[in-house]
Amino acid sequence: MKRAMTWVDIDIWLAENAGNIVNGYIDNIYGDSDRLILRIRRSRGEPISLAIMPGEALYITNRAIERRGDALPHVITLFRRYLRDSAINSLSHKPCERIVEMNVIKSEGGYRLIAELIPRGVIAVVDSSDVVKIVSRRLVARDREVRIGSRYVYPPQQPGICNEDLSRLSERVMRGYDIVRGIITGANIPPDVAEEAIYRLGIKKDLRPTDLGASFIRSVLEGVVDFILSVKKSPVPGIVLDQSGSLYGFYPFEPKHLISLGYVFRRFPSFNEAIDTFYSQIEVTKALQKSPELSRIEKSIEKLRSQIIDAEEKLKAMRRILEYINQNYQILEDLFECAKRRSSMCVNTLDNTISSISNGSLELKIEGYKYRLDPRLSFMENYFEIKKRISELEKRISRGSEEIARLQEEAKRVHADIERRRVISTIRTLRRREWFERYHWIITSEGLLAIGGMDADQNERIVKKYLRDDYIFLHADIQGGSAVILFTDREYTFRSIEEAARIAACYSRAWQAGYGSIDVFYVKGSQVSKSPPPGQYLEKGSFMIYGEKGWVKKVPLELAVGVEILSETIPRIIVGPQELVSSKASNLCVVIPGDIGRRDAAEHILRKWIESSGARREILEAIDVDEIVKRLPGKVRIRFPSNKRF
Repeated sequence: MKRAMTWVDIDIWLAENAGNIVNGYIDNIYGDSDRLILRIRRSRGEPISLAIMPGEALYITNRAIERRGDALPHVITLFRRYLRDSAINSLSHKPCERIVEMNVIKSEGGYRLIAELIPRGVIAVVDSSDVVKIVSRRLVARDREVRIGSRYVYPPQQPGICNEDLSRLSERVMRGYDIVRGIITGANIPPDVAEEAIYRLGIKKDLRPTDLGASFIRSVLEGVVDFILSVKKSPVPGIVLDQSGSLYGFYPFEPKHLISLGYVFRRFPSFNEAIDTFYSQIEVTKALQKSPELSRIEKSIEKLRSQIIDAEEKLKAMRRILEYINQNYQILEDLFECAKRRSSMCVNTLDNTISSISNGSLELKIEGYKYRLDPRLSFMENYFEIKKRISELEKRISRGSEEIARLQEEAKRVHADIERRRVISTIRTLRRREWFERYHWIITSEGLLAIGGMDADQNERIVKKYLRDDYIFLHADIQGGSAVILFTDREYTFRSIEEAARIAACYSRAWQAGYGSIDVFYVKGSQVSKSPPPGQYLEKGSFMIYGEKGWVKKVPLELAVGVEILSETIPRIIVGPQELVSSKASNLCVVIPGDIGRRDAAEHILRKWIESSGARREILEAIDVDEIVKRLPGKVRIRFPSNKRF
């Protein structure tokens, strides 16, 4: 599994994201010595959080950051002292090295935050003289020491394509056991890049460099460099899943060498999103692995196994004693009676199995196990006592084995539940929300996107930001409702207008009023204006319509809600006319105005879908019920047609 960013990853990530960070201001710092979170305020756009994990990665995240403990670690208070309220001047990294540097400016001067993503790396803040002011943890290595008050020293730089001639590197590559390892260690090429480049060059990875020759090695290195340059120029970011569906790694390119082995590559719109998704899922996986219930079961099984082993050893010895008594019953009975009389004339005519005749009894020793007959009982009673103990040991072993089997079944159920939750979490993590999903939306049967505002603010925003003169604006013929824009940037027919009209009708005040249908008008974007006639005022979310309107008459207030499956396993809630939703959805229902609250309805809908989903119910369990709540127009009545199943 790939668990850390390479220098190629850092190059690509910085090219993609440095512009979102530079010129921002550090509002606050969270985390601990294992992870630093910089909350960055920007002049444009929402604030962002930059996560830095020494030895692993850095990435922008907008996910909720889990606090690790209630008390603020002392190291974070020190980072706040030097970084909070500072302006970010630049963000860069050392060529072909896994070290990222951020220059910040404060009123008292400038500092440099150095994030080492190398193994055993640290995060340090140094002043203009390179004196360490704060470090995530003290580092003592063979060639350097990083501590508060010391002068910061970079780790030794490896020879590689950034600082050595290819001819000299070829000599280093020749020392490798095989061509891939030679390129990794001899030319400082990341392992995933070396594997992929060699695969794409059509070279067998297990070839020995000494068998290839220096000139061939140089041409291979040139091919690797070309591959790196092509990836930097046109990244194809994504996440790789192994054959079990578990996250394997994040890549700025499509790893064809892994795909050829049965791995799955999922593309993402940005490299940062792929990294963020990967590490958020790793956090979930770690949390699931720490199951107290599973630990309890495993400890109980281990204890029972130890008890069974002990009982089996005793049972073996007791059976051997019983067998010995059966073979020598009369002689042992006479000796026992003699011993009970404490006679000095008792003579052991048997072998050394009788370890002693003392204290009025006999002691037998077989295979290292000693057993003393009870002098208070007769020999016959001792005989039956041995049989009783054998029976009790057999029952103890049987009950213990049955309990282990029960606990193992319980452990299987817990494992299955953990795996189910892992799959659900993976699906949720891989679910990428499109920009238009923040609004009411529909993709028509002709492939056109239509969006509608969820409130007056959104109505105002989408008209201002997205409505073009040749797009179509739709609205229900009632005061109060979603302003809908149909993106007519391809050929379309009246069918797309009808389907978009369903959104305008259902997400209007007509739904709350309990109408059965309502008319919807539509106009070109050029007919819509925020400028009212002289002396009049337009409320927020209201618009002036000029010219002739088109109409979609008696649009039913009936909305199909369904589950569209993206990339085979990613569920997304879609709405629209039943015919449209049915053509895309795996499960669906139809809602009309009614008396069931949105949340109760959403929970009922999701429960029904899960019950009817068959073997792949985890896909539906990954749906956030709030996604359904958001798509319901108001109080509803629900009808479930014959659902399609996975």
